[in-house]
Amino acid sequence: MSSRRWPYITALLLGCAWALLAHAPATWVAGAVARASGRHVLLGNAQGSWHDGKALVVLSSGPQGREASTLPGLLSWNIGFGSLWRGAIELRLRWPPLAAGALRARLEPGVGGWTLAQQGAPWLAVFPASLLEGLGTPWNTLAPQGLVHLRLQGLRLHSAAGRMELGGSLRADLLDMSSRLSTVSPLGSYRVDVDGRGASAELHLRTLSGALILAGDGVWNGQRMQFSGTARAAPQREQALATLLGLLGRREGDHVRIGL
Repeated sequence: MSSRRWPYITALLLGCAWALLAHAPATWVAGAVARASGRHVLLGNAQGSWHDGKALVVLSSGPQGREASTLPGLLSWNIGFGSLWRGAIELRLRWPPLAAGALRARLEPGVGGWTLAQQGAPWLAVFPASLLEGLGTPWNTLAPQGLVHLRLQGLRLHSAAGRMELGGSLRADLLDMSSRLSTVSPLGSYRVDVDGRGASAELHLRTLSGALILAGDGVWNGQRMQFSGTARAAPQREQALATLLGLLGRREGDHVRIGL
């Protein structure tokens, strides 16, 4: 075979490979998400292609668990290649029942790791707290009710050598929360702030209002979370919350100690 034909044959093979890759199914993404999350996040009934698809989102208690909850609506994604020449791909997620705007991010694969960085304006989402029961313990025991308002700004995830680094900020407002462990309803509204600092991330919990007063701080070191907090009853609610406080932690005076 003439050596002059090799460039044309190579181009033809590359074109065929790209055509096959471009039409690869959305189930490729579903499999990757399941593996990366330890099967705690599943994409069901995935449709379309790997770079332009949609699916149901299911929260699961994991490979050995039985709990699962399906989030409302369809999550759709689009992967763009305009920045591929710079070693990055663009990701756009849309989830109309939960968020009015799209979540935009840039993925930069690297040797032995990857970086995923949020782009553009903060992303806001709202969903029922009851959906967290699908993750299993402790959510299925608490059976939370209420609304979760989630805000992501400048979020950056970097994975390398088995460690996960977090940058940017995450805020979750848990509004009018209640639980089947207590007859008091609602128990209160709470705010969780996560401040990513690269090698570590700080978590802060505080109470916005309510009968059950929670407060605490934690640190994520890339592999595990350490958290220390307190729970106590608002004035004149001690008797109504006595049983719940006994379940949350060890009593120390007028409050109980919560530790993870």
